Amino acid sequence: MLIFFAASSCTTIKNVGSPITHNTLTKTQGAWMKDPLESMGNDTIFVLENYYQNNVVKQFENMEKFKADEANKTYTLPYDWDGTGAVVYGQYVYYNR
Repeated sequence: MLIFFAASSCTTIKNVGSPITHNTLTKTQGAWMKDPLESMGNDTIFVLENYYQNNVVKQFENMEKFKADEANKTYTLPYDWDGTGAVVYGQYVYYNR
């Protein structure tokens, strides 16, 4: 579903709050995300640690499992990724190699 907003419904950002830390990992680079299609569950989180020389994607059932570092699945990609611009969409991960 695509949603379009008319210019009259947009507004200026009035306030930005303090950042909230959900979790910390051993590597300072990487990415964690959810699938916008929620095809593997609406609370499922995917983690790609580091920004290069890694090809393992961790899947967590929910935020509590993510915080406890209890992955319920891992996937080994055929190639290492390069950069932090990966995306999970549906049952696929798109990444630069």
